[in-house]
Amino acid sequence: MVIGECINFPIQRNFVFRSKGNLGKQIAGYVVAFCIITCIVNSINCVWVAVAGLVVPDFIYNIGTTVLNGGVSMVIFFFVNKMLFPAAKD
Repeated sequence: MVIGECINFPIQRNFVFRSKGNLGKQIAGYVVAFCIITCIVNSINCVWVAVAGLVVPDFIYNIGTTVLNGGVSMVIFFFVNKMLFPAAKD
């Protein structure tokens, strides 16, 4: 995950949001946001695992876990990154 985020950070900052903000503050904010979002999504996933493991078939359970981990993280991270990486003023 760390390697993936080390690759993702400059891509989000430089290409997606084209931000030229304070690099140190952005890295610190990104690390804090990553830790908080990961804890929240994993907490939600723990509830999903407990309930879905008993109620739904395995293939739905696996799809739900993937959507929850990837999809929810992606949506939350988009809005957090939008705040962390303000667009450069030309």
